[in-house]
Amino acid sequence: DGIDGCTADVAAGSCSLTPTVTGSRTLTAIYTGDNNFNGSSVSVQHLVKKADTTTTITSHLPDPSVVGQEILVSFRVTVNAPGSGVPAGTVTISDGSSSCTATTSAAGCALTPTTAGPLTLTAVYSGDNNFNGGSGTVPQLVKKADTTTTITSHSPDPSVVGQEVTVNFRVAVNSPGNGAPTGAVTISDGSSSCTARVAQAGCALMPA
Repeated sequence: DGIDGCTADVAAGSCSLTPTVTGSRTLTAIYTGDNNFNGSSVSVQHLVKKADTTTTITSHLPDPSVVGQEILVSFRVTVNAPGSGVPAGTVTISDGSSSCTATTSAAGCALTPTTAGPLTLTAVYSGDNNFNGGSGTVPQLVKKADTTTTITSHSPDPSVVGQEVTVNFRVAVNSPGNGAPTGAVTISDGSSSCTARVAQAGCALMPA
């Protein structure tokens, strides 16, 4: 076919050719002749189509994970029979909101989910000139990450009855989690309280 070839004796009547690229190809058979017979040749057209593939997520660790924790996702792209070869191109791993991309030769990438819950990891192979794309899925459980809340200051201290006390706080995500917590923090002295959003980082308490 101009790129790939095979050779056989005349008596065999055939040989096996394995095309390595797609497209419309010209197959040419050339008989070289012998002591008694002149050589000859013939050509026919042959179509080589892309081979199908199967994309599989082989591991996703850790599972379960927590929000903001990096997950190493490994994958494999194999060629379906009767095709063969080594697929090139890229594979993208996604959980629906976060994603990572790697080449087929890298066979893995790190994904960092930003939401908690039962997720589906999807690996999508983009395909290349010789191989069709494909996809595979696995379930992944992402739990809430733990946090640590700290009162960073409370001023004035000491205070007097009826005096406003400004209380500042910080909410930090515990490793291996990561991210920016939202919601509210309530400060209380047992009888009085104040509430502020996490981003405000403080509120004014009026002790009774």
